[in-house]
Amino acid sequence: MYGPSAPAKATRSTRVSAGDAKVRAHGVRILWVKGGQLLPLDTGGKIRTYNILKELAQRHEVTLLSYYGGPRDAAYDDALRAEFPLAEPLANCWPLSLPGLGVKYARWLPTSMPFAVGKFTARAVRERIVAGCAAGRFDVALCDFLLATANFSESLPVPTVLFQHNVESALWARQAEHERSTLKRPIYRLEAHRMAAYEAAAVRRFDHVIAVSEHDRALMSRWVDSARISVTPTGVDLAQFRAGAPDPGTAEPLVVFVGSMD
Repeated sequence: MYGPSAPAKATRSTRVSAGDAKVRAHGVRILWVKGGQLLPLDTGGKIRTYNILKELAQRHEVTLLSYYGGPRDAAYDDALRAEFPLAEPLANCWPLSLPGLGVKYARWLPTSMPFAVGKFTARAVRERIVAGCAAGRFDVALCDFLLATANFSESLPVPTVLFQHNVESALWARQAEHERSTLKRPIYRLEAHRMAAYEAAAVRRFDHVIAVSEHDRALMSRWVDSARISVTPTGVDLAQFRAGAPDPGTAEPLVVFVGSMD
């Protein structure tokens, strides 16, 4: 464990100014917190996070706190450290079994927090973040996805950044509207209602927010000054995905989208 507790929260201007000074001195010491295993790279969010981390690690000191459910996965931990030597995998952060998740859902039902957030909330993660920041190990702490935000104390002594791969409340509202199952529909409606209130408050309490599109930035500007929102658009790795030379004997080129749509 690191330090026992965090000092009183500094003002936003004080924390950002201190961070700027450290950037000029030696680059940024970044704590990047992600719920769920990053590897394999089988979703758009994972691919986006992985490539950004790889680029940042070339110029800055990046510590990836990757916490996940179930027992320790030694193969995953080793693979993650091979990619990111400073990575800190953390297991047993939530149950994987349906009965275990059912018990956790029952405990969260009386609260106002969305279960999608509650599932990814763990005391061990919160303590690790608080202790590392209090010990002066990091210049900035970044929360990857809204679902991990409840692990971030409001009294952290460093600037905090929220990386919003989606505007979750918009996705849940869409799911609640179009869900056909009479069993799932009320659950989704409850989750959508809670997510709308939670997400607005979460976005406001981080020092800065990163969106993946101007559309998402506009949605979140209802909750916070747009000057505190940056946009990092999703791109394609052109070094890996290159168009081959056209074959004049084949039919017209065909574009295929492979992915998932919420």
